[in-house]
Amino acid sequence: MDIEIQNITGQPSDNKINITSAECLSVQMPYERLEAFSAAFESAGGHVFTGAPIYYKRLNLKVHIEYLRKWYNSPLKTGDLIQQFKLEDVISRMSKLNEKETQKLNYIHALLSDSQHIAFIDPFLNTVNDNIHLFHKMKAQLLNQGKSLFVAASRLEDALIVQPGVMRLNGQSLELVETADNADDDSSLNISKIKVKAHDKTIFVTIEDIEYLESMDGKVYINLGSQKLVMETTLQGAVDQLAPHGFYRCHRSYIVNLHKVKEIITWSKNTYSVIVDNPEKSRIPLSRAKFNEIQDKLLKL
Repeated sequence: MDIEIQNITGQPSDNKINITSAECLSVQMPYERLEAFSAAFESAGGHVFTGAPIYYKRLNLKVHIEYLRKWYNSPLKTGDLIQQFKLEDVISRMSKLNEKETQKLNYIHALLSDSQHIAFIDPFLNTVNDNIHLFHKMKAQLLNQGKSLFVAASRLEDALIVQPGVMRLNGQSLELVETADNADDDSSLNISKIKVKAHDKTIFVTIEDIEYLESMDGKVYINLGSQKLVMETTLQGAVDQLAPHGFYRCHRSYIVNLHKVKEIITWSKNTYSVIVDNPEKSRIPLSRAKFNEIQDKLLKL
């Protein structure tokens, strides 16, 4: 199954997302693209799970699972599924399901579905560790059934929960997120990248993609589009590493990529902001003492 990337991003592109049976694809994409992806996936004939299942509120959980099993003519047994997914209250009405049980029902529904291609949208929002383990068991079963599994996550750390190899959707294509698991050992290839942490994994971020860095609660965070990733250093250490690449410490708690600066705004005699060229038009504090210096640096880029 192929999905046109331009149907998701709204930008011209000849590239497609190829979804192959018996394989899993984990992709980080901006939150605002998830709805368009869901529509494109369903139009291509896939089954999308977005969180809240469609159910008959008067049925209890056991009857509902049995209904799904018969609807899809699945060989799986209702009792085995209840046991596997540790469902405790199967006789109460569906309307009383909590979020944890709802997630489990989606996993069961995916296994029972007769669709060849399954997609989950942000499956780890407001979840618990037990359900993440159950998700991985479901993943293995889907692949054993010959189905494909596509996970679209708005947060990179969530995409990395699914598997080490993760892709990122940019404006026109999918690109591999480089991690310590798939990075080339030749350090000369990583001159333009830095190491950051995401869900206990080391990944490599292209320096020119970084918008700004901020120090908060004793940690240094890299802002990369809609993502916040932890850089294991001090803000001064980040300055030393990134200054040669056009980064400037504009405030005691902020470093900005000068190539991403759109404008400087004066709010009052002593209050200034740097506006970053991103969809949010992020406002980064600018110290009064840095006001003239940053303008000189911008002119010399």
